[in-house]
Parts: sequence; C-alpha cells; structure tokens
Amino acid sequence: MQKLKNAIVNQDALAASLIVASRLGENLSEDTYLSEVDTLTNIVKDSLTDTPSNEARFRQIVSIFYKKLAFSGDERNFFASKYSLLNEVIDYRTGIPVTLSILFCHIATKLGLEVYGVNFPGHFLVRFQASKERALFLDPLNGTILNWQELEALYFSIIGELDEEEMPEEALYAAKTEEIVIRLLQNLKAAFIKEEKYSQALATVEMLVAFNPDDPYERKDRGYLLHQMECPQLALQDYQYFIKQCPQDPSAQLLKLQLRRFKSAQSPTLH
Repeated sequence: MQKLKNAIVNQDALAASLIVASRLGENLSEDTYLSEVDTLTNIVKDSLTDTPSNEARFRQIVSIFYKKLAFSGDERNFFASKYSLLNEVIDYRTGIPVTLSILFCHIATKLGLEVYGVNFPGHFLVRFQASKERALFLDPLNGTILNWQELEALYFSIIGELDEEEMPEEALYAAKTEEIVIRLLQNLKAAFIKEEKYSQALATVEMLVAFNPDDPYERKDRGYLLHQMECPQLALQDYQYFIKQCPQDPSAQLLKLQLRRFKSAQSPTLH
C-alpha cells in the first residue's frame, strides 16, 4: 500500500493505476507498461504538426489519441472490470472515462499541455486549460469536446433536475490524484462484485478502507464480501461497525435482522 501512496504523493495517476492492477492479481510489469506509454507518447509527438496555439495542439492530440492510436470506450459493456484495469486498457485500447482520462492526461501533460482529470458526477471528464480564462472539457469515452450546455445537460441527467439550480462550478474542478485513484477503485469494486469475483473485490475494498478506515459504507461492503467468502466472524465486525455509525440507514435495519439470525444459528442447543 505504501508504494501506491507514494505514487499518489508524486501525483502520478498512471503509475498508481498500474500498481492497483498489479495488487489485484494482474500479471504485469509496471515498468514495461510505463515504457509502452512512453512509446505511445512519442507516436503522438511525432504525429503533431506546427500549430498556432495550445488549443489547436490539444485538438490535434485528441484526434491522434482517438483515431491513430484508436482508444475508445465500450458503451455496451461499460462496467466490465477489464476496462478499469489500466494494463488491459493499454493492451486493448478500450476503457472507461477514468482510465482513458488517466492515459490521455499523462500523454498530453508530457507534451506540454495543462490538462487534468475532472471527478464529474457519474462520468469522468478531462479539463484542458487553454488560457487563464478559457477551459475546454473532453468526454474521454469518445473524444468529444463538450460545450457548457452539454456539460449542464450531462450533470442534471445524472443528479436529477432541480428547480432554479445551476451546475456548481466546483463540479468542473481538477481532481486530485487520490480522488482519481479512489474513483478507479470504486469502479473496480462495483465491476468485480457484478462479476462475482469476490476475492478481487475484497482486495479492492481493502485498498479503499486503507484510504479511509472510518468509512462505514466501505466497511459494510467489506463485510458483505467477507460474508460471501464464508468469513462470517470477520464480516460481523464490519456489519456491527456500520450499524453503530449509520443507525438510521435503511440497510442497517436489515443487517440487524441478519445478525440476530446469525447469532441465533451460532447459539448452542441445550438438552
């Protein structure tokens, strides 16, 4: 875990994402993949032509990344775990917004542009700071540059339309590296649970708990996975912690009933 935290301190989302994949059982050499990304960066660099502005350079890089390098998203199978594992994204050129953003931002930053991941609700974005006053926003799933109206429409399609409410400016702020890694881990956790890959899901949750040991919802998820892996006593500790921290949560009431049944089943029968 220290290696992952060091990558975050160094603001290296690419290295951190490869470390995550390695910890989840992927058979990979992080250095080999870092070298592969360097090769991709050089391909983009060699494909660039002289441009009058950074904005024109940004648009060129977008075109090269999505056309020449052929990176894309798979909207039909969006939640597959392979699209959140950066080594597989590099190998097969297919990912989800957060992994594609990590790659795109790394390459564009190496080529001198001011680009950032944006922890937008429900759909990760890329922010390119064209000037102090002007920013462009890229949908990393398909390489589309979104205007303000499209950003607002995307925002309210995810959180729901609220009367007399505007999209908050902070929704478009640059994400910190730790926020990007946590977003990646959340996606992986959901994908592994959906695929019933409980050991990988548990390893993912353990990383999330390491970032925030007191998060009751991560503790609840860890309890669920431990339960699925037939470790009920360990699951019990996490369930009890969640119930204590979130007594009003509807799932806490269900867990209380489950714990009563569990304790009843564990009680010896006297004759």
